[in-house]
Amino acid sequence: MYDVFEFAIARNGGRPAMGERAIERSEMVEGFEKLTLSEYKWSTFTQVKQRVGNVASGLADLASLKKGDRVVIYADTKMEWQLAAQAVFAQGCSVVTIYATLGPEGVEHGVRQTQAEVVICDGKLLKNLLAVAPNCPSLKYVVTMGDVSPEAVAKLPRGVAHEKLRDVAARGARKPLEPSPPSPEDTAVIMYTSGTTGAPKGVVLSHSNVCATMAGLAAAGDFTNKDVYLAYLPLAHIMEMAAEMVMLATGAAIGYGSPQTLTDTGLKLAAGTRGDAPTLRPTFMVFAPAVLDRVRQAVQAKFAAASPTLRRVIDAGLAAGEREFHAGRNGSTWFYNALVFKKVQKLIGGRVRLMISGSAPLSRETQVFMQTCFRCPLRQGYGLTETGSAGTIAAFDDTDEGVGQVLRSVRVALKDWDEGGDRFSDARDPAVRMPRGEVLIGGPVVCQGYYVAPHMPDAELEAKNATEFSVIDGVRYFHTGDIGAFTDRGQLLIVDRKKDLVKLQQGEYVALSKVENVMKQSPLVASALCYARSSESYCVALVVVNPKPFLKLAERQGLGNQSLEALLKAKVMADAVQAEIASAAKGKLAPFEVPKKIALDAEPWTPENDMVTAAFKLKRANIYKQFQGAIDGMYKGKGR
Repeated sequence: MYDVFEFAIARNGGRPAMGERAIERSEMVEGFEKLTLSEYKWSTFTQVKQRVGNVASGLADLASLKKGDRVVIYADTKMEWQLAAQAVFAQGCSVVTIYATLGPEGVEHGVRQTQAEVVICDGKLLKNLLAVAPNCPSLKYVVTMGDVSPEAVAKLPRGVAHEKLRDVAARGARKPLEPSPPSPEDTAVIMYTSGTTGAPKGVVLSHSNVCATMAGLAAAGDFTNKDVYLAYLPLAHIMEMAAEMVMLATGAAIGYGSPQTLTDTGLKLAAGTRGDAPTLRPTFMVFAPAVLDRVRQAVQAKFAAASPTLRRVIDAGLAAGEREFHAGRNGSTWFYNALVFKKVQKLIGGRVRLMISGSAPLSRETQVFMQTCFRCPLRQGYGLTETGSAGTIAAFDDTDEGVGQVLRSVRVALKDWDEGGDRFSDARDPAVRMPRGEVLIGGPVVCQGYYVAPHMPDAELEAKNATEFSVIDGVRYFHTGDIGAFTDRGQLLIVDRKKDLVKLQQGEYVALSKVENVMKQSPLVASALCYARSSESYCVALVVVNPKPFLKLAERQGLGNQSLEALLKAKVMADAVQAEIASAAKGKLAPFEVPKKIALDAEPWTPENDMVTAAFKLKRANIYKQFQGAIDGMYKGKGR
């Protein structure tokens, strides 16, 4: 990683490397913080190198860092995050990433397990660290990004020193030290996955692992130093880290934003302040499917509010876009693009030429809709933290269904899964004609395993290291738990998930995530969870509704005078939502896969309330616990 950074500096010294927006004003409006932000202010590659060198020297002087030490970064995605990481690499140390959405328990687990002496912490997250600092005996230094109050710092345990990151950089400028570059086999990152169950797991990635990922992604892409990338997904997530490193290596410009300030309607933006995307005007963006689903529903809501005449034009434009998609072209026809979709494209700046989706399955409907509206390829990638985010990615001129073709630095094998009836020999079955099985990803991208500390033995993680990794013909593979199939054109399809598969009473298997992806195609559905019991003959679902379309549905049911709270409890509304979902599922789900009963709620599932991970994957156990009464009611005949 150090060599890649030095390469980027040498090739692109005077070009803009990283940009951020300054907060010009912060005010509370009806209990919510609203920000007035500046235009983007840029640092060149040469300036970034100087700042990284200062931070690296300052950290080494402050904490007497030595090669192999571990430094925790606990912060939201921002320019300082990347600067700090590069500084840690320059000293031959390892970055320990902890999601900003992980609470005090997650921070304590990461610090205690890695025995980190230094934590670089976002000032606004310091309270979480303070809550557990007394339980972290290794902690000696806390370095904060942004402003923190003296009162907060005073709460640090005795013997724990504090310094602001800018002061660390100033220290390093006064006492410059030579870097201590890492070796390829050294640990670059211990990346704590937020986990859908249990405590976070630390995935150990070497420098060679991450560089192999970058090589595969760079070979699959068409990136140049003229590209502009909008960084807003969690940098503690491997997908964002890999994307930013590829952009740095390419010489592209990285502009930092946040999910709450992304568009002009961002929740944290003051009135009249433009969003990050229309301000930066990026050419390349990476999305989590949950974000794309929300963008799609927001655009659909605007379309629904159009006049009947314009609505007919929009529908014709969307239909034309779908035809263009299947013909291998991007967007709708020029007429509809000029008349309708140009305005939509301005939501994210108007010049995005490529979008990539990863971290979870993307529905075909959302892919077609987004590509039509934004007139650029939207392609899926597939990988895991354990494989450095590498696996497959769809070519930018390929609209085949699936998650793409195998990256150059990766091998993919399919292992027979007898329990689910998916076998490699299915290629000879006339009803299937594709090899199927559990997806195994192998090659130099595969991590070193899950981190198990000698002072904190973990039998479960040790078992995972023994069973979820294997060596086949000299190649190390990770067993993903996903069930895949290969088309005759080399596209990988993810068809099931071993952990998401439930057998019903009559013997049929229901793939929960497949059902949920279909459900989310309804404008009524903000989030969905499918639930099934093997002792029952049908599955049920929990649905978080989108309030506006839900209230319009209530009006059509003659219940327009009732409150949202009352409507959520009304059986007629649950039945109406179930009917809408059943209609949307025709041709996509078998009858036994369609939820027969629905329970409704309106509170969003977020990382903050622990219903989803930072990558917006469902935390099923937490949701089951929260809604146990509703689930039991649906199976006892008392539910909605």
